[in-house]
Amino acid sequence: MYGEELGGRFSADCIRVASELKRKGETLRQSFQKLPHMTAMAAQMIFVLFSLVSITESSDVFGLVGNSVQMDTQHPVPEFDDLSWLFNRTNTVLKYYPEFKKTKPSTAYEGRVEFNEETYSLTLKNLQKTDSGLYEAKTAGDVNKVVAEYRLSVLDPVEAPVLTHQLNRDTCNITLTCRGHDLSINSSCYYETCEEKEETSHGGVTLSLSFNGSSIICNHSNPVSWKTDVLEMRKLCGSKHEETHGPDSNLTAPVMVGVVVFIILLVAFIIIYLHRKKSRRTVSL
Repeated sequence: MYGEELGGRFSADCIRVASELKRKGETLRQSFQKLPHMTAMAAQMIFVLFSLVSITESSDVFGLVGNSVQMDTQHPVPEFDDLSWLFNRTNTVLKYYPEFKKTKPSTAYEGRVEFNEETYSLTLKNLQKTDSGLYEAKTAGDVNKVVAEYRLSVLDPVEAPVLTHQLNRDTCNITLTCRGHDLSINSSCYYETCEEKEETSHGGVTLSLSFNGSSIICNHSNPVSWKTDVLEMRKLCGSKHEETHGPDSNLTAPVMVGVVVFIILLVAFIIIYLHRKKSRRTVSL
């Protein structure tokens, strides 16, 4: 009796363990079945993230005060209900409705913007420094997508630089100073050998001192303009070739004096000779 009861308990325990193993096995099988789907979802999320990064990466563009700048789309444009060019993400520059072929600029930009209905590019005219900022083109419809993003910097033209020098005529050593706004460069030249230098400040403003063989050039520039001041080196102390192969001024004066004395003596000799010859003829007669 006791043996039958023990056997019944053992059988019940085995059935319970087998049922538990079957349940866990089914759960594990379902997890493996979901794995490809989860992998696909993860890959899709990574693709979307990379797409967002490529879309939202802005490009730097520069414009000169009073001039114009054109901004084109940077990515494929999907079908859309409307396309907007925005300034600093919240201010609408213009909207375009392809169904009606209608462009609606914002009041603040009337007369200052042009829109190309084929390429969807935006041209901003009569630039002012307050136009500096972030511009983006965004489509709205079944797919909302940023198709262009630019960071515009509107700059003033640079000031004219000033190039000054100090000359040592004995050695033809020239000390140079090139100045432009808040930048300054010091350098030196000896005949046709000059030390070239360049300095760059915040905002891409560059001051450079260069030499092209006969001229010393001080150049002041930014991404949209440049101005120069030029110094002709040959006018200061001539060329090294002239010094090496030209006439020696220390010898020129004595040579010239010698030539003059020789000519005077020659003329005197001829006069005396002719006078004596004439005197002899007179005596003979």
